[in-house]
Amino acid sequence: MSKRGQVAPVILFTYNRPEHTKNTIEALAANELANQTELYIFSDAAKPQKDESEEARRAWQENVRKVEQIRAYAAGVQGFSRVTLVAREENYGLAKNIIEGVTEIVNRYGRVIVLEDDLVTNRFFLRFMNDGLDRYEDEKRVTGVTGYSFLDDHTDYDKSSYLCGLTGTSWSWATWADRWAAFDADAKGWERLVTDAAYRKRFNYDNTYNFYQILKAQQQDAGTNSWAIRWYYATFLQDGLILAPTRSLVANDGWDGSGVHCGDGAAPEAVHALKTDEAVTFFPERIEELPEVRKRLKKELIKISEPDLFKRVYHKLFRRNYIGKS
Repeated sequence: MSKRGQVAPVILFTYNRPEHTKNTIEALAANELANQTELYIFSDAAKPQKDESEEARRAWQENVRKVEQIRAYAAGVQGFSRVTLVAREENYGLAKNIIEGVTEIVNRYGRVIVLEDDLVTNRFFLRFMNDGLDRYEDEKRVTGVTGYSFLDDHTDYDKSSYLCGLTGTSWSWATWADRWAAFDADAKGWERLVTDAAYRKRFNYDNTYNFYQILKAQQQDAGTNSWAIRWYYATFLQDGLILAPTRSLVANDGWDGSGVHCGDGAAPEAVHALKTDEAVTFFPERIEELPEVRKRLKKELIKISEPDLFKRVYHKLFRRNYIGKS
């Protein structure tokens, strides 16, 4: 059972990026509250060898080596109240690893903070996440907390945190056991998005980002295995909100081609320098997404979904785009 003031455990999901994992853990250990925090490291096993070729054998051996390197490093991690390594004996894949790991730990503690192995945090990250979990524990419409901001560091928004409907972020998040209980791995009822254009537009955050196509791929394409879009759908059904800091307390350093789910090159994100030098102490009283927040977030999402300036202008003027089409 979750209790206010209880420091939430952190789950870190890793695969085969030892340097990224080390960066993530070192930044987290430098956080306020780190020495009061239990850290669970869920280390996935190497994927099976694809075929009998020499190239496939070498790739598999390299993955095994990196996984073993991470586990050896994890065994010596200090700076937390306790560190537990969960070494998977077979390859789960990110979605299964997260779904099963979060379910196990959140049901044990009532609340949980979740990171992946390419996230670097500001030293006030843990404090913000725990304060948010305390502040909104009884506000059932708030389905979680994130240390990631969808806004650029240079935003003119004058509050230090906000509530919004972009609940499915995987770049750091926290939730409670009763909210996580609503997660449906099958995303039952998603088909309404295919035929109901207005419903689909709302799911796509007023057609500023194509969440629908991600969910459609998840449901129809065996090659897509996203836990995050299913969590977003589950919270969308509840008209859920997530608490976020205005200036991000977490950045993603995985956009170097090393990750399975990240690309190679510049990250499609706002500027996040992690230079916040004091704890966030403001938390919204009104349990809603304010119009001024939504306006700014839609602008940021259009920048992500339409990196070409001409397409962004066209989208803004005519509201016509591939986004929202079934």
